[in-house]
Amino acid sequence: MSEAISISSLTKRFGQLTAVDAISLTIAPGTIFGLMGHNGAGKTTLIRMLLGLTRPTSGTGRIFDLDIVADTIEIRRQCGFLPAGFKLPGEMTARQFLRYIASMFDLEGRLVDERIQELIPLFHLEAFVDKKMSEYSTGMMQKVGLAQALINKPRILLLDEPTAGIDPIGRYEFLELLKSLSTEEGVTILFSTHILSDIESVCEEAAVLHEGRLIGHGRIDALKAEHGCDRMEELYLKLVRETTA
Repeated sequence: MSEAISISSLTKRFGQLTAVDAISLTIAPGTIFGLMGHNGAGKTTLIRMLLGLTRPTSGTGRIFDLDIVADTIEIRRQCGFLPAGFKLPGEMTARQFLRYIASMFDLEGRLVDERIQELIPLFHLEAFVDKKMSEYSTGMMQKVGLAQALINKPRILLLDEPTAGIDPIGRYEFLELLKSLSTEEGVTILFSTHILSDIESVCEEAAVLHEGRLIGHGRIDALKAEHGCDRMEELYLKLVRETTA
């Protein structure tokens, strides 16, 4: 089976700024892969290139057998995306919003209602789905954000800082849901975060970005052993210090 995500020397420059610098990595199907780094490390730019929201300056990338430049429309059909700081229209209910997102994938009528009915219990939205989203907590908004990313039954989920601003219980529930999507439905998940404990709790593999460069990637247990670290925070700091020394 082909890799779910494969990129080679992927680079993005904005004028004199190199936001992503010749990154190469692969992600196997069904994997939850963590992308970690401080704000401005290049995580969001990398995800946006995978979705065709910004074009690479150089390098190549594929999602399954699709090219990230030539096949952007089909890639978006097969992916779910939750951007950082996702804003929901407060005047709409979650049900109305999910129907709106479904229309973008040409889902109509009974198929839309069936999919929404599948997602409501998955996210414990029963008591909220027909209330205006202006009444939602941050955790509830993130759940609706993930629900909209799943409306098209994607093969791959791309999540940018999905647990930012969620309380510990909400974050735990969110991460447990990611685990079930991976193990039970075979969804490949790439999510970026600077909350390193989130990556440690759900990922087997991860990549560390610093100032646009890939400074470490692979299985988390192997990376810890290689660098003599017990905790993810210790590993991250050691990789950054070795890079900037």
